[in-house]
Amino acid sequence: MFLVLEGADGCGKTTLCTALAKRLEATAFATPLKGHIKLRGEVGKNASAGEHYRFYRNSVHAASREIEALLRSNGKVVCDRYWLTTYTYHKIMGVKVQKKDFQSIVVPTLTVILALNHEVQIERMLRRGMSVEDRRVFGKQQEIANTLLRDAVRFNIPFILIDTQRFSPEACAELVVKAMKF
Repeated sequence: MFLVLEGADGCGKTTLCTALAKRLEATAFATPLKGHIKLRGEVGKNASAGEHYRFYRNSVHAASREIEALLRSNGKVVCDRYWLTTYTYHKIMGVKVQKKDFQSIVVPTLTVILALNHEVQIERMLRRGMSVEDRRVFGKQQEIANTLLRDAVRFNIPFILIDTQRFSPEACAELVVKAMKF
């Protein structure tokens, strides 16, 4: 079982990832990888949009290899951000992205797209503090959220959509578990 949580900034991906991993006794995983976090700040500050995309694309490929190993040993992984977020964010940033850039990665069992009222999302982002990367796309958050959904449909990705504003993280986790039973 490989669950992926995708969504715009501030919608609750990290919080739900932790709740779901605990509930499902799965490994919580996040991209970019921990080993890439230090570089992430430098890339966010200094890289062109194309370089930024290549960094994140490569991080997704490295994550896929680690996820594949975890699936073989544990069998359950919940991932906070994966390829669709990378693809969509960079498309909005003006990079010429292609789905074929992600053809060789592990395919999720189910993708959970998290949605949130735009004003609440912005409030959460401001409250938690924004990274350089958050600032880079701050004015495009609504476009990112809408495009994530359109891309999921266009690429025929098996997904469910959850409004994280209406439910607690635990209730969202319960909804995901129920959806997986169908």
